[in-house]
Amino acid sequence: MNNELQAKVMILGTFHMRYTPDLYRVDASDVLESHRQEEIREVLERIKEFKPTKIAFEVVKDESEKLNRDYQNYLHDNFQLEVNEIHQLGFRLAEEMGHEEVYAVDWMESVGNIGMGQVFDWAKENQPEMYQSFKQKYPAPSSEEIKQKSIYEHIRELNEENHVKKDHEQYMAVARIGEGSNYVGIDWVRWWYQRNLIIYSNLANITKLPQDRTLMLVGSGHVYLLNQFLRESGMFEVVSANDYLLPK
Repeated sequence: MNNELQAKVMILGTFHMRYTPDLYRVDASDVLESHRQEEIREVLERIKEFKPTKIAFEVVKDESEKLNRDYQNYLHDNFQLEVNEIHQLGFRLAEEMGHEEVYAVDWMESVGNIGMGQVFDWAKENQPEMYQSFKQKYPAPSSEEIKQKSIYEHIRELNEENHVKKDHEQYMAVARIGEGSNYVGIDWVRWWYQRNLIIYSNLANITKLPQDRTLMLVGSGHVYLLNQFLRESGMFEVVSANDYLLPK
């Protein structure tokens, strides 16, 4: 299909500025300091060049009403932005692009699976060699290492092809945790795939017209699968965030 007739979607991988139970977390306690705000401004100015017509967030769909109530309050100077990527990047970008609505497209329900923490607890006790191998191959970044980078640099690196692939490799490693027919890691990975498939479906449902240019802000671990699902659908032109983040 001619790309001119396809809606465009960009998945912008970010780090979570707020606390989350994710495998790797970033200390973003200084986000409100002036130099960090300048770094956020650099990200915003670059991504604005994509000219998104819709912006979607890693917020569960059932919270859409609250998300938009907060956004409307922000537009009317009746809301204090918090330390999270939805507010610091998303709300500010949506306002500057003149959007009246933002979109919640995530899903976080349980389907009887065990959590990631439980998977690693099991591996630590039952497959210690695999557990140690995983920790050595995919070490958590140190807080000092991250603090030495600007927010722009960090987000740009998160969206580099090699980093996106390595993020996904971790989940394939998790899938190998288990013994015999006790597929401990796969129990979590199937939930991860379901979650990303639902996000993809929700993105597709808000991106219906050829002129739509949908941007999603999401933890960088989601980028590989979401781009894969979008491309394989044949319905969208998938735009790389680094086409805009990299220096011209």
